[in-house]
Amino acid sequence: MRYLQHSFLRQGITRRFFLRAGLVGACACMLPWPALAKKAATPAPSAAAAPAATPAVNFYVANRDKLLTDFKGVCAGAEHWLAARTAEPTAQAIADDALRRYDRMLPGMPDIGGATNRNQPFLIMAGWLTALYQAMGEKGMTAKDSGRLLYDLYAADWAAVPPQKAKAMGAALFSVAYLQSLQDWATESQKKKYPGDWIGKVLPGDGKTYDLGYDYTECGAVKFFKAQGAMAVAPYYCLNDFLASRAQGTGLSRQHTLAQGDALCDFRYKRNRPVTQNWDTETPKFPGNKPA
Repeated sequence: MRYLQHSFLRQGITRRFFLRAGLVGACACMLPWPALAKKAATPAPSAAAAPAATPAVNFYVANRDKLLTDFKGVCAGAEHWLAARTAEPTAQAIADDALRRYDRMLPGMPDIGGATNRNQPFLIMAGWLTALYQAMGEKGMTAKDSGRLLYDLYAADWAAVPPQKAKAMGAALFSVAYLQSLQDWATESQKKKYPGDWIGKVLPGDGKTYDLGYDYTECGAVKFFKAQGAMAVAPYYCLNDFLASRAQGTGLSRQHTLAQGDALCDFRYKRNRPVTQNWDTETPKFPGNKPA
């Protein structure tokens, strides 16, 4: 892991590639997406003029350059990860192919409200993993391989975050303001405005086993993986939540996920509780990995 981290940092794979995209676990209230919202929004019509009929702005097309720049950084880290496991020309070919696939993918990614949606960065990350999974599959690699690649990149990214900063991110999860924002989101999600979006409900802490909980009954990432023919990689994608929670000290425990065919994802957070779930504890439970 030390080698991976240093290699990624030399190539510019610092926390900006994940944290700039707002991938800070459950603390989506900190996302820096309003700047993109201003860029993508259409001007309000003048009160004196009749509103003109204009096509809806495609968030991904409007922000293509930034999204590709972010993913180029991820691909640089992926290439180094792959070069330690396969021939360097193969590693480069996979990274280049993933970037091309992601570029082609962007215009057709699901509209979930763009910068106004707290879960937009997680759908973007699902796009990253899908492109990597498809490109790696062309070279005979598996869903588990691509899942591990992203898991290791994400772990290295969190290792580069100063612990005090990570803990501050985690503390925000338990604030009154965050709980209210989460409740507002859950209420809005029940309207099902966007078919490709998440739907959930909030469970205030029980004072014993968890301080904050929420359930997803629909997951935008799972829907996306399914639409892309990439469901095999979905369970691995979910493991990154444990990395974020461990770094932030938010004590995530989760026993069910939609990605594994369950009826819901049950997130339960307890401040400063050790996070005991990780790649080694969870992957043996995944479909296809269970003993016969």
